[in-house]
Amino acid sequence: MDIFSRLISRKFRNIAGERYEEIAQRYREFLLLPEEFVLPEVSSILLPVDRFAHDIPEELYDTLGAYADASITLVYMIDRMAFHMIEQTLGKREAERLRAVEMERGEKILSRMVKGLEKIGLDVREKYILGNKSDEIIQLAADFDLLVISRSYGSEITKTSPMSPVVLKIVQHVDKPTIIY
Repeated sequence: MDIFSRLISRKFRNIAGERYEEIAQRYREFLLLPEEFVLPEVSSILLPVDRFAHDIPEELYDTLGAYADASITLVYMIDRMAFHMIEQTLGKREAERLRAVEMERGEKILSRMVKGLEKIGLDVREKYILGNKSDEIIQLAADFDLLVISRSYGSEITKTSPMSPVVLKIVQHVDKPTIIY
């Protein structure tokens, strides 16, 4: 903080005059502390995917490659509420058939992603979860050092909504570093 105090003092000495201390106190939360300059150690990464968010851009592979010693857990999320509604309207048999189709889709998506992530040297684990797409990820993220999530996770994005509401909820409730791609 010392370097910033000196910088602000030098920059605003003639402008703020005696109000410098008041200004520095009010805006202290916007200044980085020395310990905040240090990148956090990342040994575990959570990357949730679903039917809306399943493509990793090349730039993200480059970024994740910086964490070569980390393990990454790919979680394919299936919305429990959707199956519950299908079961209520079309019957249990149809809901089970749809679940099997969704699991098959998840296996294809994860196998493609695993190949790309292993190629850059990451230890990859796969997990399939049937549950609430936001709540489950919020709970899981507590056990990881970094969350990597697509802006279209949970629903399609539009011109008026460049990020899905599910991602917005997750980011608001997770206190871990997060990469949104």
